[in-house]
Amino acid sequence: MEAWRAYQQAFHDFSGCVRHLQTITTDPHPDQAAIEAAIIEVEKTRLVYDSCRDALAVHLLPVSSRTTLPLADSPEAIDEHIKSIAGLLWESAGRPDGTADEDWRRAQDIVRRAATAA
Repeated sequence: MEAWRAYQQAFHDFSGCVRHLQTITTDPHPDQAAIEAAIIEVEKTRLVYDSCRDALAVHLLPVSSRTTLPLADSPEAIDEHIKSIAGLLWESAGRPDGTADEDWRRAQDIVRRAATAA
């Protein structure tokens, strides 16, 4: 089944990108540019994974029950996602004071760039 293979590959790619991000964020002197690039890769592979997951779910449903699944996250879910990325950026920069707005802007930019590239 092609949907299953695509899902497995997407999960493999996504988990590999997450492991890479985890590795570089544990460095005592993290490279902020490398972290941002890794977050973008995680976001791109997450979008592909989500798409493959949704396609597999539709494929597994009985034909009579198949409907279009919502493919877009809610605005609230997107904001929570941006918040978690902003927190990661802040943490990896050593928790500096006064960077919340810039961290949020960078997180929004990462999500936008990943969506454009995926």
